[in-house]
Amino acid sequence: MTQQIDMSMPDLVLSPNAVVEDSIKENVESFLRDGFIGPIKLYEPEEAAEMLREIRIGNQNTSKILYENKMNYDRHFDIKEMSKHITHPTIVKILSGILGPDILLWRTEFFSKFPGAEATEWHQVRDYSYTNGNPLIVPTEDWNSFLDITVWTAFTDATKETACMKFLKGSHNKKFYDESKSVTTGRDSKYHYSETDTGFFGYNFDDFKTDPNWEPEEKDIVELELKAGEAVIFSAACVHGSLPNISERESRIAITSRFVPTHVRIYPNMNKYEAHGEIFDLSNYASVLVNGENVYDHNKVRSENNLGVPFVK
Repeated sequence: MTQQIDMSMPDLVLSPNAVVEDSIKENVESFLRDGFIGPIKLYEPEEAAEMLREIRIGNQNTSKILYENKMNYDRHFDIKEMSKHITHPTIVKILSGILGPDILLWRTEFFSKFPGAEATEWHQVRDYSYTNGNPLIVPTEDWNSFLDITVWTAFTDATKETACMKFLKGSHNKKFYDESKSVTTGRDSKYHYSETDTGFFGYNFDDFKTDPNWEPEEKDIVELELKAGEAVIFSAACVHGSLPNISERESRIAITSRFVPTHVRIYPNMNKYEAHGEIFDLSNYASVLVNGENVYDHNKVRSENNLGVPFVK
């Protein structure tokens, strides 16, 4: 007899302090049901193209970078367009309806898919302990509320040909992947980042499957196309990935911003961590308060970027 694996979990809920305005009520309801919402328009295509030009220029100058890394983590500290992007009012309004009004940005990343790039495999993340076995974010209250929210903004069109994201609708309330598993792949320091990577940047998320034989049901898969300037907002607990870039000459460029409520401890008791073949020195790391107040003392918070420009809430 085949043993049935129980992958159910208590449904994730809104923060008890969530501020759900009428204008975002449908968005929040969709998010609770599906684990993601989008497309959400943030910029006109022309505005997104101009921002991308400036971000590309800024990316070449690493003199003010927070820490050297090939994954383009946390460039909101030295690229002014990204410093402004993380506090976009539409983003903050929707996040406040899910996480509550007191919100920290804890990480930004670049995600690019160049012509010929392979798909990013299905994965599901709750506390990011898949990286090295230690959770990178730890709640101190509201354990069943959403722990973090990702805002994935396309700065070029993200189509089915150029590697748009895909989601498994409603999967945020089930445990399809278990980050606490002991694995070797991705944690053995043998990985070296490449822009033509396959899979999940050195890790094999099949190793984390709760049920090794599980595969997503086609009826629940949503391949979400975005125009330049549009975003998808999702819980990393929602199983997600991307299609391959099968175009001949179009690159897909997006910026990911990750947010947590202020009660969450970020990189707890860490002065560095290893992930995706990189070592991240956290001596200068800090989060950014993008909305509300921070009454906790367990996270370092910066009020301005490395250019001396204040982050504007």
